Amino acid sequence: MLALANKIAIVTGASSGIGRATAKLFADEGARIVVAARRQAELDTLVAEIKDADGTAIALAGDVRDEAYAKALVDLAVESFGGLDIAFNNAGAVGLMAQLPERMPATWHETMDINLTSAFLGAKYQIPAMLERGGGSLIFTSSFVTPPACRAWPPTPPPRPA
Repeated sequence: MLALANKIAIVTGASSGIGRATAKLFADEGARIVVAARRQAELDTLVAEIKDADGTAIALAGDVRDEAYAKALVDLAVESFGGLDIAFNNAGAVGLMAQLPERMPATWHETMDINLTSAFLGAKYQIPAMLERGGGSLIFTSSFVTPPACRAWPPTPPPRPA
């Protein structure tokens, strides 16, 4: 028996990396999937791969920072598959690769909106849909990726010639 048979899942950040692999794994285990990311072409390719492997998936491209998009993903899961059991909130961004003193507040806010606010917005609509089915699994993923330029301040000076 498949571990996720009869389950319905949303996977954000599904166009590549961890999100893509997770969507394929969930589908292989029997879940019906709504895949989400900004890049429609990559989502379409993923949906085709899942269907070729006898899975079920649909895609909706958009920006996870947009509250209307968060709601639309849940609405799509409910309307297309009958509910929501699993939400894998995986969309994220590293942000500007610069020393902290060189960062502008706008780029900081953009990164926080993609990595944190989007998870809040997703959960805001995902939780009620899961509760309608008696509960579910709300999953958040993150990374501790630190660009080399952000690791130390002030930068280490080059070694002096002997």
